[in-house]
This record gives sequence, structure tokens and C-alpha cells, in this order.
Amino acid sequence: MSNQLWKRVKELTITQFLRINKDALLKVTGSDGTVSSITADEFSSLDAAFRAETVITTKTLTAADSGKTLYLDLAGGFTTTLPAPAAGLKYKFVVKTAPTTAYILVTNGSANIMIGGINELEVDTADDGPYIANGDTLNFVASTAVVGDYVDMESDGTSWYFHGQAKADGGISLAST
Repeated sequence: MSNQLWKRVKELTITQFLRINKDALLKVTGSDGTVSSITADEFSSLDAAFRAETVITTKTLTAADSGKTLYLDLAGGFTTTLPAPAAGLKYKFVVKTAPTTAYILVTNGSANIMIGGINELEVDTADDGPYIANGDTLNFVASTAVVGDYVDMESDGTSWYFHGQAKADGGISLAST
């Protein structure tokens, strides 16, 4: 866009992509005439902050939440419902406060479409690493899950695929109801 044309633009709507070079600088002139600058790195940090959320109550996720890391932060636990599967949706769940009542992740409509497994760091029993091929519920188990346990969920449009890690044997349980 030429400099002359750019000076006449009062509003610019971008419907797909705006690519900003790593050395780019966005200058914003306020109504009082002051000029503020935002670097590409500052844009990146804004996006990172937007992609994290501390959750302290029951929540139903939407596609707009995709890409977020959700920090589970209420000892009393709660339920989080995944949206219907859609290709590319992704969520990460991290235990921020060890639960005394389970943190429960469930599929939309109780569909048995969770597929995946959990790595357990505890190795003194033979039942390490739960796996499920047709689940609808994942629990961060009360009084067993610890801070830092996590699960990554991703959809292909039909199912929810997951993997995660628990410190303790049985820290994360899987079920079909």
C-alpha cells in the first residue's frame, strides 16, 4: 500500500492474516496525538497470556478456548466438558492445586470418543500407564493427583486423542460410562 493511500485509511479490516515481520513495529496514534509502539515480540507475549486460563469452577469449553492451557485450581474439584469434536481443537489441562475432590473431564453428550493413555512416573506396581480406546471421562483423582500432573487433548474432528502424565500410580483414571 502506498504511503499516500495508507494515510487515508481510517479503518482496516483483516479477514484472514496479517503477517508481521520479526523486526516490525506497529505505531498507534492516540486521540491526544501521543504515539505508542508495539513490537512483534510484544504481540507474541499478548497471545501467550491469552492462551492460559486458571479454572476454578465447572466449565464447558468452546472452540474459542482451543489452544489454551487450563490450570485446574480448586481443591474441591469440578467438571470440565469438552466441545463436540472438531479437527484441530486442542487443550492442555494442568493440575495447579492438588484436588481433594476430582477434576473431571468429560466429552460432550457423554460420547465414548476419548482415545489415549497416561504415563505414570511411579514404577513400583505392574499397573502403570492406563489406556482407553472408547472413553468419555478422565479424572484427576482426588487425593492422588498432584500439582503438575497434566493431559493434552486434541481432536481430529471425530474423536478426542490424549496423552498425559501423572506422578502417582492412579493419579489419572479413565472411564466409559
